[in-house]
Amino acid sequence: MKKINKNSAALFAGAVIFMLMLFGFNNQQSRTEKLLGFSFNYDKKEVTIQVVSTGCTMKADFQFKVSNNIITIIRKKRDECKRMPEMISLTYTLAETGLKADKEYTVKNKFMANFNMAYF
Repeated sequence: MKKINKNSAALFAGAVIFMLMLFGFNNQQSRTEKLLGFSFNYDKKEVTIQVVSTGCTMKADFQFKVSNNIITIIRKKRDECKRMPEMISLTYTLAETGLKADKEYTVKNKFMANFNMAYF
């Protein structure tokens, strides 16, 4: 049986820890957003979502995924600012979201009535 030297074992352990941290970081960065509201405006061909912000949330932080008429709104980037949480509205064109005005959809995201609870 081959002996494993200490350097190889340390290198392997370091690689395992790095991979766990990398996967954990990616899972934290991209997550299904808790919504405070969601609405369509057919005349303007727009969708508006209400989410919690602590000062740095932008439209580009979200992605709309549509699969079998099920909409999932993903937050791609966490808001790491330190301002008091507040509700903000973000408006997207239907073209930006990939949604069609003539279809029925189900929103997969959870909804919260209290924005203080949605932040956590």
